[in-house]
Amino acid sequence: MTASTWDLFLSSSRGRAGAVHPLIRAGLVLLAAGAATVAFAQPAASLEAPRAPVAAQAVTVVLAQSKVVKGPDGNEQFQDAATIKPGDVIEYKATYTNNTGKPVKGLVADLPIPEGLEYLPRSAKPGASLVKAATKTAVFEPEPLVRKLPGGKTEPVPYSEYRMLRWSLGQLPANGSLAVSARAKVETVAPPTAVPPTPATPPPRGK
Repeated sequence: MTASTWDLFLSSSRGRAGAVHPLIRAGLVLLAAGAATVAFAQPAASLEAPRAPVAAQAVTVVLAQSKVVKGPDGNEQFQDAATIKPGDVIEYKATYTNNTGKPVKGLVADLPIPEGLEYLPRSAKPGASLVKAATKTAVFEPEPLVRKLPGGKTEPVPYSEYRMLRWSLGQLPANGSLAVSARAKVETVAPPTAVPPTPATPPPRGK
């Protein structure tokens, strides 16, 4: 299926998934048939351009956010993520659905990782050769990222500096769905170290 543009309708899932981080919502991108169309998960009234008719929406995306916790039996459970605190692990899942009777080709999905969240290593699904990561430089490379140092040396990039994931999903079958997901940890911000006050220096005594 080919077209010059694609209309993307992005709706944030609530209920069990909770409210979705606004920067995650705004950064989800659909690239189809070689043409990029970006839509933001904001209220319709805040969009400058009118929303396309539902009938014209070839692909829809639902983004959900869940808090990952360990249950009493030690297995993972998913909870509402409307409220989070430092140390919590959040899973973001974007489900793409092809609403047409023809396959969509060249599907690429971007998922931003806002400041304050640290991407959890190897948590992107699907993984392997389908996903790449980037820092603020927006240069996508396979995980783990490395950077060059003076003298020709390299070092691994801290996962706290990962700011984007990109999946090259290829073809989305007619009337089919597929999902991408990744996990991030809410960073703990250390309180500023208290600096002891400098004692006042008494003025010199007169002779």
